[in-house]
Amino acid sequence: MTGLETSLSLGLTYLVEAGELSLMELLEKMTYNPAKLYNFEAGYLAENGPADITIFDAKADRLVDSHFASKAANSPFIGETLKGQVKYTICKGQIVYRN
Repeated sequence: MTGLETSLSLGLTYLVEAGELSLMELLEKMTYNPAKLYNFEAGYLAENGPADITIFDAKADRLVDSHFASKAANSPFIGETLKGQVKYTICKGQIVYRN
């Protein structure tokens, strides 16, 4: 999906670092709120809940390059340095991405 790979970094850079949102407000808007809108059993952490988690370093700088995991090959942010580097993505309790 175009934009998904940069969405966290864009939010951290232009909303959190700029003082427009707190980190928790950004995370709520990117996780809990979409899950609630579509009635997904996701977007929260709880015992026996879905173990879908992204672990990231909010302060790390990241250079957006033209190599995306998705088939998208274009982005207006290529060459830009943004905040936030994803370290792990865990889906259903399994590590599916490690950086």
